[in-house]
Amino acid sequence: MQAVTSTSSRIDAKRRAVLDPRKRQFAKSEWIDPDYEHRLNFYQTPPTKDLSLEDFEEWAIARLKVLSELEACSFRNRTPEETSEYMRPVLEKWLRLDSNRSRSGELSAQRKKDHYSHWTLRLAFAGTAELRQRFAKLETQLFKLRLQSDYDDEKRDFIKGLKMSWEMVGSEEKAALLKDLKAATGFSQSRGDEEAWFKVDWESAPDLVSQRQVLLKRGKAYVHIREQITMVQNSFTRSLDSGLELAARFLPRMDEDNRLAPILHHLSQSFVAPEANYSE
Repeated sequence: MQAVTSTSSRIDAKRRAVLDPRKRQFAKSEWIDPDYEHRLNFYQTPPTKDLSLEDFEEWAIARLKVLSELEACSFRNRTPEETSEYMRPVLEKWLRLDSNRSRSGELSAQRKKDHYSHWTLRLAFAGTAELRQRFAKLETQLFKLRLQSDYDDEKRDFIKGLKMSWEMVGSEEKAALLKDLKAATGFSQSRGDEEAWFKVDWESAPDLVSQRQVLLKRGKAYVHIREQITMVQNSFTRSLDSGLELAARFLPRMDEDNRLAPILHHLSQSFVAPEANYSE
């Protein structure tokens, strides 16, 4: 994440221009200004703009409130439907994300807060394997909640923009394999838009392969379109897991920053205690 600024001082431009070779992996996107085209985010690119210390901490606390409430839903054994209903006002209050069709003038600000707060907590909770696992689980639940509530057209545009290594099965190939596709994937009653499959390298769908829910042919797994969402969620989790491992290796360098280290420590300690509350 780019340098965080206080309201009274900023990092000297000459110092900011000097790049430690060990930090290049985190600074390669230094001049990228995200356009936040989609409501959803895989958080693969760290934010690079300057941010006040107040926003740095307040946005992270807001996200922590959301994750804590989400975790509480699991503790209380709420169903997915009950969790979705319960979390709706929580997200509206602390981490609102409007859709593109809302035409809201706050879209960019909302998505910037979502982007920065994720990366702040990623740094805060990268310190131990237990924290990383817990954070990844809750972030995946949050991503799933948002993905399921997104409009179909915006969801399709987001998934298309991920550039994942799958290919839609063409009409000729589908006609030739239709009987086998339906038998292997268990969607024999599919019709219309649901009568669609895509293919990926079989290594990309290990869970579906092990559960025998795909057709395997010439090294490809043919997957029903309904399973696409599951594969997107799994890809999000894998990406976040590897990102957290990278953040863990970077974390010792953050201790050198006497402005950020206390904030990150406070956030991580709050996350260690699920019942920790922040005053509103």
